[in-house]
Amino acid sequence: MKNQITFSLIILLLAQSSAIAQHGHSQEQKPDPRYSVFGPPIPAIWKFQLSHLQKDGENVSALNLYRKDQRDKTLFFTILNNGLDNTNQYRVQQISGGVILYPFKDDDRYQLDVGGTLDKTIDTTLYNSTIFSRFTWRPSRAQWIRLGAEYFDGYEPGHSTQLFNESSLNSFYLATKYKTGFFSTFAVVGRGTINTNLNDRFGVGGLIDGQFNTFLFGGYIKSTDEKEDVRTLAIGRWSSFRPDGLPSGVFIWKHRSDYDFQLGGIFFGGRNQFVAPAAIGMITGMFVSSTTLRVNSQLRQRKLMTITDDYTNSDFAAYYVHLNQKIDENAHVGFTVVQFFMYFTDTKYSIFSEPVIGIHYNEETKPEFDMATFSLVDKTENFWSYQLGVIIADKFMLDAIHFPTRSGFTLAVSYLLK
Repeated sequence: MKNQITFSLIILLLAQSSAIAQHGHSQEQKPDPRYSVFGPPIPAIWKFQLSHLQKDGENVSALNLYRKDQRDKTLFFTILNNGLDNTNQYRVQQISGGVILYPFKDDDRYQLDVGGTLDKTIDTTLYNSTIFSRFTWRPSRAQWIRLGAEYFDGYEPGHSTQLFNESSLNSFYLATKYKTGFFSTFAVVGRGTINTNLNDRFGVGGLIDGQFNTFLFGGYIKSTDEKEDVRTLAIGRWSSFRPDGLPSGVFIWKHRSDYDFQLGGIFFGGRNQFVAPAAIGMITGMFVSSTTLRVNSQLRQRKLMTITDDYTNSDFAAYYVHLNQKIDENAHVGFTVVQFFMYFTDTKYSIFSEPVIGIHYNEETKPEFDMATFSLVDKTENFWSYQLGVIIADKFMLDAIHFPTRSGFTLAVSYLLK
């Protein structure tokens, strides 16, 4: 019965796509199909970053890079030593990378994302591997349809008699979105296996465009395993392409029984770039990724920089991020971060320009092995950190974060190639 429902929904989505594509092409005034989504091309920017984190006995080094054009980041790569893996938060040596391709004559309507991660657990011979891919077709400006798949093979934390247990995950999904007037509808269907448990997932969502660029989103994904049921809510305001002087912002809440994620941000100033495509892409990614099992995948987020440059999208920005993920009956991993940035875009002295000041409040929760009970228990700590950054000779970005109470720091040097 479940297979019949899945097959019927897939046929319905494909039929809807074909009808909408014909209608959309008949109504459009034949814009250049290569730039139907992202606008005209702009010169690509390459960013190479070397970084080092040192605090409380942790020494993490990384080499990161990305390529960014009008289509956002289309190439990303990182080599990480002594970092934390994506989900279980134990120490690994890691290589991650991915690419976004437009295989049919560079046409934006056909987009292929491919990426993966290979990491080795430190002090062991154990390896973890993740591969993901997705293909997106945009038959018209009003709709897209996406087919995605993901695979993981590796290890998760065990217990006193066995430190690591073998684990394998795989999933695939079909998703679509269609916009009419001020309302957009989303639908997603998927199937995934966690070790030996096979589950089907079905979801719907809706996005309402309000007055003054405000928006409201709600979505729900139902699984045959109730522990995988996911609720996603979002509210906010995106910025006009020509800044109107009003702040923009977003708050997203994503929840299931073993996972809670919240993301908030307020952006204001003349460089406010939280425009509609950025807001809709963020919300869509949050909703659809609920079917892909790896809820904290760096690759899908494409946030591979040790110190990111998100603050460059606005003169003033405030961020709130909260993650709490259950990894054991008695243990969780997570963090809460509140950040405020002031970005001085018109400031220049000699070879130095565009300084940034950041103040961060951090709360981290991570599992710790308790010798008395031979089990993992939660350990939570709070601390402040401060960030300073500057661009040197219009080519190099120097950023540093200091953790006074933890006698630690993060230092990143980036090279910008335009």
